Amino acid sequence: MPQTNPSVTPGAPNTLDPSRTRPTREQAPPKIGWKQYVADLVKAPAKAKTALIGSLMLVAISPSALSALTPFVVPAYAKKTGTPAPDAILLFVTLPLLIGPLILPFAGRWADRQGARRVALPAVILYAISMAVIPLAAGRIWLLGTLLILAWIFGFAASLGVVFKVISTWFPAHRGIGFGLIGVASSLASAILSPVLQWLVNGNAPAGPPAGSTPPAAAPGGAPPVSAADPGVFMGLGWNGVYYVIAIAIAVVGIPAVLWLLSEPTVAAVGGAPKILEAKLPGVPLWQAVRGRAWIFVVLLLTLVSTGPVAIRQNAVDLYGQVGINSATVSLGLSVLFSTSVVGLLLGGTILDRARHPWIVAVLVATVPVGLALALINRGSVALLYVSMALLGFATGAESALGPALIARYCGLKSFGALQGLSLAITGPALAVAPYAVSDLHAVSGSYTTPLLALVVLTGIAVVIAASLPKYPPPWVLHLSKGDTGPDQPPTAR
Repeated sequence: MPQTNPSVTPGAPNTLDPSRTRPTREQAPPKIGWKQYVADLVKAPAKAKTALIGSLMLVAISPSALSALTPFVVPAYAKKTGTPAPDAILLFVTLPLLIGPLILPFAGRWADRQGARRVALPAVILYAISMAVIPLAAGRIWLLGTLLILAWIFGFAASLGVVFKVISTWFPAHRGIGFGLIGVASSLASAILSPVLQWLVNGNAPAGPPAGSTPPAAAPGGAPPVSAADPGVFMGLGWNGVYYVIAIAIAVVGIPAVLWLLSEPTVAAVGGAPKILEAKLPGVPLWQAVRGRAWIFVVLLLTLVSTGPVAIRQNAVDLYGQVGINSATVSLGLSVLFSTSVVGLLLGGTILDRARHPWIVAVLVATVPVGLALALINRGSVALLYVSMALLGFATGAESALGPALIARYCGLKSFGALQGLSLAITGPALAVAPYAVSDLHAVSGSYTTPLLALVVLTGIAVVIAASLPKYPPPWVLHLSKGDTGPDQPPTAR
């Protein structure tokens, strides 16, 4: 591909070089030390830092972060309406997560052509409105399901549809750590919001038994139970009332973040060049990229490798219960998984920033089949449980930074938003289907050996694909105005 890319020269006119028809790709810069890597990140332009903060705020109110709500809304809705729990899960979890991410390729394409803010502002407003009207559809399941799906569509468009593009343009030398921070923000928001949302839904009153279950025994010692009618006890807002609070929070956090914090570097075209933003950015055109071996390999390896950790996480209690490990110990193992995922996000992103060869990707994703193999051979060892969960957690975090980092590395920024959105739309169904497929295979075979072997094979294929990734091209470099340059966009004229 005879792509070209202009040098970045602080203070130079904010235009592309009219003597070239396409941006050039410069030769790889010298490898810098860790101290310089950190110093360059700290010295990023003020607008870059505020854009990063705005992006993380949008992630904190995204559907990914608000997934902490569903464990409390689903049983509350099922209890109040008499809906079977599986149907409630389908309504509140499965359908929104399957259909919602399908908007991401279109949101990304719009962001590529018009800019992130023009996508995020209407999307976050519609996100807040749709959340606010969800309770009004309580009596009509078809309408409730439609509104939940629409809320997730607008939510994904306002967050994941734009934040990867913003970080990729502002931090080209620190994309991996930037993408890792997106995952950290989502995980921390979920951890913080979980008890808050539980309190908003259920209040301080003890939860009653599910419909059709046996009432709990009286408290020992004759202690009087808390009366549901006690005016001094906050009974919660219920499954429907909490959506009003969430809608207000989305508007209060999201709209200012888009208006005052979110931005992209200024890159102007010259002469009669197209005025859409996409035409000004270096990189591979969308339809050329999706036919390239690099993007196809990246999507395949992400789809395959993502099946392992999510399948183990959702089936962990039953899987390890069959070898004699109790649910309390398994819950500690899951805590290890979530903790090491944060390590994977930050360490994996940093490694990707500094790696000059794609073989490191194979090393990172190889932790998945190894972790699955340890789960397969585990016959009741708690130590093996923790090691397996640690490996799968690290891979989960590293994988979150892996996709956007590789897409930006191979394809540049011209169609980055559309490519990242398309990759998320393709890998999303794998995340939704894998736990159910493992559960069904277990039900048919009577053992977890068959589904675990299948996962080891699939993720092993992902490692082979990662090892077959083509050589990294020279980096794509933006031509920016003086106010938008910093250590991430250094002068390239040598």
